[in-house]
Amino acid sequence: MTQQNFHKYFTLYFILFGIAISSFGAIISYMFQINEIDKRMDKGAKEVFEIKANSILKPSIKNMDNIVEALAKNKTILEFIATRNPNKQEELEQIFLAVTSSQNTIMQARVICNDGKELIRIDRKKENDEPFIVAKENFQDKSNRDYFQIVSKMKEPTLWHSKMDLNIENGKVEIPYRPTLRIAMPLFENGQFIGMVIVNLLTNNLFASIGTSSAFEHFIIDKDKNYIMHPNSQYSFNKYKGIKRELKDDFPDGLKGNGVYSYPIRNILQNDDDAMMILKTKNKFEEELIHEKLKTALIVLLLTIILSFIIAMIISKVPIKLQKALLKAHDKLNDFGSIIDKYIISATTKKDSTIINVSSAFVDVSGYTKEELIGEKMSMIRDPQADKLIFQDLWKTILDGKTWAGEMKNKRKDGKKYWLEQNIIPTLDQNNTIESFVSLGVDITAKKELERLASIDKLTGIYNRRMIDEFIKIEVEVHKRHSYGLSVIMVDIDHFKLVNDTYGHQIGDLVLSQTVELIVQNSRKSDICGRYGGEEFILICPQTTTESAMILAEKIRLAVKNFTFEQVGHKTISLGICTFEDGDDVESLIKKADMALYKAKETGRDKLVVFEA
Repeated sequence: MTQQNFHKYFTLYFILFGIAISSFGAIISYMFQINEIDKRMDKGAKEVFEIKANSILKPSIKNMDNIVEALAKNKTILEFIATRNPNKQEELEQIFLAVTSSQNTIMQARVICNDGKELIRIDRKKENDEPFIVAKENFQDKSNRDYFQIVSKMKEPTLWHSKMDLNIENGKVEIPYRPTLRIAMPLFENGQFIGMVIVNLLTNNLFASIGTSSAFEHFIIDKDKNYIMHPNSQYSFNKYKGIKRELKDDFPDGLKGNGVYSYPIRNILQNDDDAMMILKTKNKFEEELIHEKLKTALIVLLLTIILSFIIAMIISKVPIKLQKALLKAHDKLNDFGSIIDKYIISATTKKDSTIINVSSAFVDVSGYTKEELIGEKMSMIRDPQADKLIFQDLWKTILDGKTWAGEMKNKRKDGKKYWLEQNIIPTLDQNNTIESFVSLGVDITAKKELERLASIDKLTGIYNRRMIDEFIKIEVEVHKRHSYGLSVIMVDIDHFKLVNDTYGHQIGDLVLSQTVELIVQNSRKSDICGRYGGEEFILICPQTTTESAMILAEKIRLAVKNFTFEQVGHKTISLGICTFEDGDDVESLIKKADMALYKAKETGRDKLVVFEA
């Protein structure tokens, strides 16, 4: 065989071998990618459900449960039902109106007597409308409604959830349709049922937030296979609209079919619907994924064939060209390294945390130059207020040769704070001894800011009710273990309704904000301040005796009384103080502070009252 023929056959065989290997590899790759699509859809469906159920649906229902429970436990309701005092009625109406105003998903909030007749009723037409007090002459008899029949027979003051249905007024389904969930709690006096608190929750926006995603169609069905939610709103609540819709119309292969994912939500709704959320993969989305994978496989096959031909020509003709290709690949790797340097926040340190190298991304996020960083300790970027326990855990982990992962609050050169989600990895020498540490981080400052905003009351800038509930649970547990002392101060702006009625809600909001500023300015760093609802605020005072709490409360009272509010002039506040005692828990502590506040308001306002058993 001549050298020329050898060259031809070698080139031909190499190309054919490359085509065969490429084809086989492309087929196997495509099969794996198709299988990966199924796994991706399974994982995606679970993630979507977790977001919809645990981040949207569950908190919304829990929030409403808390509101209903708080209303039902307000002693003004029992006093009003017993006495039918007009003043108590007006006070109760204002409480219900304030709660409804704070939650635009509440369509209706009522107190119903044990005979089924409405005693208090707050209505809202649409979710963005202002709520209003319904006049007595428009009250209805609800004794024949199923929810009254059920709740009136309950033996304990526990929460009850209705089925998800359409709102009914005067015995007819209201049009336009208003999807509704009712949450109720019975009221008892000496063990006897005397009435109930019931709140109707508008679910239009709730359904809108849990009913869409780019990859799946969303359904909710009840135990009888009726649709509560359907991508085509025509079929949502089909049972109540009198529209027949079989499950097989949407799921020909049943709920176990490919691309269909079912998740029970009975533990969230806790009603007789025994509901289930179903996610169905959108055909278009799945087709796009498959088309994308097929297209990728074909491109890889084509590129590999072309590459095989080129490599064959290079190997059979000019081996040195292979070296050039390798050098070119090396340049690409260098480019990739540049990308990593630009976008990955990384640093390498000695065992004593002395910085020996940092990426450009690290320089950008810290605000220091590379020259300022190298040779310094990593502590130069640490936030002085960061939790020391984190650093103890970090050093213990990495000195044991393990990788540490966690969140770290740092400080830029200009003093601004930022958060990194970090992995710190020990590197070992040939003797398996730690040589240095490599830190890889992701900037999560924006995420942390979102978490902060979720815990803050939008109007006043202090903690909201949800966060206050969490803080007081923690402080109660700390006090039980260490007996450091714990006091709570409830604050209420006197005659605040008059401000809104006289000057409007914009001035009312200004009074709320300025009052909060005065409370914060005159409280201590250790005190935790939050908005408890409407014009009512709470101060959690750790390691504080009754006497210290009284001094603090009086200081705040005088600060507010001496302050001149825009247009309004001078305002006063009433304060109720309670100190934790043996046998107390979170609920009793709040209740006692509230009772003290109520006494302060009942006995003239502009004063502080300490709870006395």
